Amino acid sequence: MPAEFWQSPAIHEAASRRDMGALLYAYRSHPTHGHRPLPQAVVSSWLGITQSQLSRLESGRNRVRELAKLEHYAQVLGIPADVLWFQMPSSAPEHDARPSAGTALPVDLRLPAHLVSAGPSVADSLLLTLQQYAATDNLAGSRSLVPVVPHQVRFIEELVGNSRGHGHTLLLYVAARFAEFAGWVNQDAGDLREAMRWSNAALDYAQEAEDSHLTSYIQMRKSSIASDANKPKLALGFAKEALLNGSALSPQVRAVAYRQAAQAYAISGDATGCARALQQAYELANQPVEDENDIARYCTPSYIEMEAANCWVELERPNEAIKTLHQGLKVWQPEFRRDLGLCLSRLAVAYAVSEEPDNAVAVAQQSLSIAANTQSRRIAGQLGRVPGLLTTIGASDQARQLQRQLATLR
Repeated sequence: MPAEFWQSPAIHEAASRRDMGALLYAYRSHPTHGHRPLPQAVVSSWLGITQSQLSRLESGRNRVRELAKLEHYAQVLGIPADVLWFQMPSSAPEHDARPSAGTALPVDLRLPAHLVSAGPSVADSLLLTLQQYAATDNLAGSRSLVPVVPHQVRFIEELVGNSRGHGHTLLLYVAARFAEFAGWVNQDAGDLREAMRWSNAALDYAQEAEDSHLTSYIQMRKSSIASDANKPKLALGFAKEALLNGSALSPQVRAVAYRQAAQAYAISGDATGCARALQQAYELANQPVEDENDIARYCTPSYIEMEAANCWVELERPNEAIKTLHQGLKVWQPEFRRDLGLCLSRLAVAYAVSEEPDNAVAVAQQSLSIAANTQSRRIAGQLGRVPGLLTTIGASDQARQLQRQLATLR
């Protein structure tokens, strides 16, 4: 970069505060790069860290204190010594193997490490693949992905085993994301034991990568699996573990953890604990998203309200659930088709608890078609509750009709 690049007031302000995270943001958002900042994905790949790690550095949730990391970031970005608040090494060792040092060529040409190592590029490509898998899951369910994702995890495990340094950390993050997704697709398919096994593997990867943000999210996912297994005490324990490092977490990750705690309270019949956790979740979800790639960026106030409806059903407060679900369905996004089926199945349960059998059956039939296409056991599980509830309120004919239709899902 030209000398004037480093005269930016934002860069000098960050340096005066000895804040590498603020300096990284000032670098990315410098006008030299154009009207838009350099993407976090690009700069994080240069630095050999994950996008979420860069986001937490820039937002101030994490700080860079280790001299080796400060030196590494300064070398990668070419920050002049007069800008820095620490002393750079006077010269690099003859055979410096650090990724930031680049690779020496016979003509004394040195290439940046992110060009020499395939690790960051492979990681970015795999994360794009994961996005495509998630889109397929939202539209068509998990059935086509259950056999595919574990193969990807095993491939990534090989990459992790052959990697070193910052590239190793980046691939550990990718492995954790894929293993977490493998847990999710197995949960949706109804195999809770396999879902927990993959979630435990994801947790191991996230902890090895020292990514507290992702570690918390995976603990939340384990809580969700325990809730599906009707183990509220275990679910609440996992949710509380997800909240242990609150200061290092984004508001959205904390919100989904509180939402999951609320679900555990609801299953155990604790209305007070449930309401308190939902209120905390709602307040956190109302805070702005700091990172466009936050794994929990989907956690909006509307999402919390929709999830709260499931708690109201568990606590036998169906009218609140029906009102909330109706409002959510009016603004539903079409790309979340499988979750639409789950929402409708919960609404059918709420109608049954509210002793409105005709509405319960009508809504259940709409959900049934999505359950048949996606083969989501989570939808089927909710629908399976409706015939029994209908029988309890004396709607035996409707219960038998729906039971016959549900038999087609098996």
